Amino acid sequence: MIASLFPRSNRLSRLGRGLPRLFALALLLAGTLPAPAAASGPPGDVLELPLEQLMNIPIVSASRKTQAIADVASAVFVITQDDIRHSAATTIPELLRMVPGVQVAQVDGTTWAVSIRGFNGNYANKLLVMIDGRSVYTPLYGGVFWDVQDLLFENIERIEVIRGPGSTMWGANAVNGVINIITKSAHDTYGTLVTALAGDREHRTVSARYGAGTGNGTSYRLYLKNVDRGGTHSTGPAAADSLNLTRGGFRVDAGADGSLNLTVQGDAYGGSADHTFTVPLFSAPFTSNNSSPVDLLGGNFLSRLDWLQSETSKYSLQLYYDRTGRDTLIFNERRDTVDLDLQHNLRINGRHELTWGAGYRFLHDHTPGSAVFALDPTDRSDTLINLFAQDEITLLPETLRLVLGTKVEHRTTTGWQLEPSAKLSFTPRKEYSLWASVTRSVRTPTRAEQDVSATLAVIPPTPPAVRPTFVTLSGNEALQAESLMAYEAGLRAESNAGVSFDLSTFYNRYTDVITPQTGTPFPQGSHVNLPSVFRNVASYDSSGGELAVNWQPLEWWKLKGGYSYIRFFGTGVEASPAVKATPGNQATLRSLMALGKKVDFDLTGRYVGENRFPLANGTVVVIPDYVTMDARLAWRPAAGWEVSLAGRNLLQRRHLETVSDQTAVRHEIERDFYGKVSWAF
Repeated sequence: MIASLFPRSNRLSRLGRGLPRLFALALLLAGTLPAPAAASGPPGDVLELPLEQLMNIPIVSASRKTQAIADVASAVFVITQDDIRHSAATTIPELLRMVPGVQVAQVDGTTWAVSIRGFNGNYANKLLVMIDGRSVYTPLYGGVFWDVQDLLFENIERIEVIRGPGSTMWGANAVNGVINIITKSAHDTYGTLVTALAGDREHRTVSARYGAGTGNGTSYRLYLKNVDRGGTHSTGPAAADSLNLTRGGFRVDAGADGSLNLTVQGDAYGGSADHTFTVPLFSAPFTSNNSSPVDLLGGNFLSRLDWLQSETSKYSLQLYYDRTGRDTLIFNERRDTVDLDLQHNLRINGRHELTWGAGYRFLHDHTPGSAVFALDPTDRSDTLINLFAQDEITLLPETLRLVLGTKVEHRTTTGWQLEPSAKLSFTPRKEYSLWASVTRSVRTPTRAEQDVSATLAVIPPTPPAVRPTFVTLSGNEALQAESLMAYEAGLRAESNAGVSFDLSTFYNRYTDVITPQTGTPFPQGSHVNLPSVFRNVASYDSSGGELAVNWQPLEWWKLKGGYSYIRFFGTGVEASPAVKATPGNQATLRSLMALGKKVDFDLTGRYVGENRFPLANGTVVVIPDYVTMDARLAWRPAAGWEVSLAGRNLLQRRHLETVSDQTAVRHEIERDFYGKVSWAF
């Protein structure tokens, strides 16, 4: 199966270029580690989650119910709190680098390109991201503003990543994957926690958290965090890209030991991020690089009621309100979202586990533009109604399960959409399982794709031409939803020798992909207009696979590795957004060591293959492949205290990860170091 997904000529040529670097990376990590000794050292905190239990990690995002990874008929990966603590990451996108099949590239000091299984770029639009079930996907361009998703890491329970469509459970726009960041219950965060972090790029991050109980089964926590992060190295003109953001919030959990559980939580943030925009001018010099602060603000409120009616029946009702604001040089946006979701999990006759529900979402935005970017109308409201149902049928007890489901959605702009799926899970022995699935998913047009009117560039006149050419882009209200048919299969296994692996393969067929279609230039007053209009004109196929391997050679040492491969094919694919910042090969190797009960030493190596980024003006930027490594050393001198030092991007002075259509400035990610102190009492 794997060979059929990787055509021989392409597979060998790309792997031939990448394997020497992967081998060098493995040698580099192995060379820094001690040789296995006859007697293992004392266990440390790294052993809180024994390797043999990894297949039993609970996950809820795949089927909207708690189940073990071994029972999930999807490609899944869970970033645990243990993984978070042993990383050198300071942002959510950096944590996601450890997941095979997730493409993460840093555009500048505050902007990230994150996707799953391709279609990456700063406008990546086929990935659904949630925090505790609250969507942070923006309908403006179909992606995520990662600069404001800056949670307190110590509040995160785990991050669940579903590679592949999750539309049957989560609806349109969960096309290539779902990321659900799940925070800890207030019952698990008693006491006071204070952290401080400082370094050459991480100028200052300070946070405080306090949690307690009221004595009647109710717990609460409060937190506050401030981030002052410096910029990256810019080529050409100087460009500011720093971030200063303050956020705080609360969470209350009631009824932990009863059948009725209530969660109420909220967050608010405010600050600014510096960005450099390349703005077209309608007269000489026809372009200008402008650095300008982007004002950021937002807040949300979420309540969720879980009612365990009986051992076979559970209801959940969730309501949230989300308000976001972003003021930039190009546009300003204020967006309000109200979402109501009802879910019922029901077990019938021991053979059927039915999950069904309904939801309603109301969105309103006010988005005034500028001379080069405008949305018409400036104000718009949309509604979304959905119904979903999924039945997990036990064909053979504890061995063979069939999962059938569908979601039906109605949006104001695109009407009704049907998103069915069929999955089969086979577990002949508890040590391994196989699964396969077929899913239809859709992506609805974004606000910009339907309503935008923008000038992308102004081309100066070149003799014999006497007039400049304006490159323009227009929205299209007649756009239909994109469609994906995804075929997936996978294998999971573990052994008593401390080794486990998770392999997944996929074949995707995308149709009606929304792409700017260039028209015929025509004179218009004192210039020539070169128009482009969004249309459903592209179709692409992709295939690939991902592998995650865990090995615990000693009780105080874990190795975790990952590798992913992806290939796109189809007419015109090389000049399309399908390959934007999407390397064909990626690999990670992590080493987690407990050098006694008080010291941890962690290394993370990464290889990212070459890719080519086609800009809107027709220029193709080559992003070279690179190998880099992060290191972290932590010491716990006393109960509740931890002091750590971290170095990132250690193998190169700096490197380019991706570029953006928003600016002609190139930002390179530099080597940096920071120190962190945390005190829990």
